[in-house]
Amino acid sequence: MQLLRQGAGALLLTGLVMSGPAMAHQAGDVIVRFGAAKVAPEASSDPLAPAPLTGGTIDVGDDTQPGLTVTWMASDWLGLELLGALPFQHDLYLEDTALGRVNIGDTRHLPPTVLAQFYLPEMGPVRPYVGAGLNYTFFFDEDIDDGVVSPVLGGADADVKLSDSWGLAWEVGADIALNERWLVNVSAWQIDINTEATLYVNDVRADKVDVEIDPWVYMVGVGYRF
Repeated sequence: MQLLRQGAGALLLTGLVMSGPAMAHQAGDVIVRFGAAKVAPEASSDPLAPAPLTGGTIDVGDDTQPGLTVTWMASDWLGLELLGALPFQHDLYLEDTALGRVNIGDTRHLPPTVLAQFYLPEMGPVRPYVGAGLNYTFFFDEDIDDGVVSPVLGGADADVKLSDSWGLAWEVGADIALNERWLVNVSAWQIDINTEATLYVNDVRADKVDVEIDPWVYMVGVGYRF
């Protein structure tokens, strides 16, 4: 009986999907999608050199902000997308065997990304797509919490600067038609973001390490097709 119920449910879901309005993007359409975008870094870094931070590494926390994408359909199956968002703010962590995982500050960044998208055939109201392109990420407003870091450095003042990054980006997503113009969108990007973190102690450069952030970016939202 359970197998029969599962089969009936699958058939019902398939029927609902296939009977919905078709998501038929056409050449010349402009599709604006907006929603909540989460940046989830998979960060790693080279070990720090200066004592007493020797061997410690830098990690980067998650953040969620309003996101926006704009796609121009060059043909019925090929689109060009620009990904944007409000500035993301990420906590910076020092991971050290002696200190553990310590929140040492934060940074803000913007990750504008341009992608070419290939749209697969419609499956009822669902129009899946994949994409690849180029990302530019610039960091600003880096801030080190002196109340946490200065005691570790014997009272010294510390600052950090993150360099900007160019990298490749990949994408998968799907539009789900609500009617002829409105849609629901789910999408995910994997972005290659590599930066150099320069550590200054009392305004003197103490170390520079490579930090691979390489985040997954997830967005769920709604869209409108012009």
